[in-house]
Amino acid sequence: MKRNEDIFSKPKKEKKRNPNFKYFVIAFSLFIVILSVCSVFLFMRSLDFDLGNLVDRSTTEAEENTETVTVPNFSVAELTGSSNILFLVTDDSNNADFGFIISTDYSAKTMTVRSFDAKTVLTDGKTYRGIFDELFISGLKSRLESDFSVSFDKYVTLSSSQLKKIVSSFGGVTVNVPEKVNYRSPEFNLYLEAGKQKISDEYVYRYLTISTGAERSRIVCDIINSILTSEFAEKSDELFKIFVNNCDTDISVIDYSNAKDRINTYSRADDKFYPSAIG
Repeated sequence: MKRNEDIFSKPKKEKKRNPNFKYFVIAFSLFIVILSVCSVFLFMRSLDFDLGNLVDRSTTEAEENTETVTVPNFSVAELTGSSNILFLVTDDSNNADFGFIISTDYSAKTMTVRSFDAKTVLTDGKTYRGIFDELFISGLKSRLESDFSVSFDKYVTLSSSQLKKIVSSFGGVTVNVPEKVNYRSPEFNLYLEAGKQKISDEYVYRYLTISTGAERSRIVCDIINSILTSEFAEKSDELFKIFVNNCDTDISVIDYSNAKDRINTYSRADDKFYPSAIG
């Protein structure tokens, strides 16, 4: 017996190798190679076996992505043309009450609002008699054209209820009240806090009724700024129908169609010019 032999140690077992393991490794390696070759083949086939198409396709996809996020710009810079429109508002008895003139010059980039008191303008005793009273409108236009050196393109007459109906189609308008209003009369009361606020169609009419001169013009400017916006430009056709069905006017559908693009551009433009009030 050898001295260094451990009589208590167990004899070592020889590891048996699985003869199938070697074939499994070979088969798996061949599968990976075949899969790689197929992937390369399909990729090259998608490029018509031309790597140059890889650059062209990436460029095309980038251009397509750029087009989808492009937002059109609206600017008043190229707008031209001008108009002077007469608005007349009648009271509940259908008598001429007050009015305003909106003058727009797209070329000069200006818009002005001038108000007038219809009761004082008409000195010949004529009274407004309702729908398309051409005699009354003709006399009013002649007097205003003489007083303010302006030539009217179109006119609009609105009763108090028609004015409210049009304003309500916009969900009210936002006005800036310079100082608190606390008006009381037998006809109606009106209370408004000072500051910028949205008011209903009824309050718009009351506010216009109790105001005069430059203050009334300023309110109309606020109304214009509230309705000529990108939000309502998208619904301009629908809003025009409401407008023509709730007023007496010589503005036709053709007139609207001709002016639609300019109104749309102005309403959406970031560089728009804003109306200014004249007493």
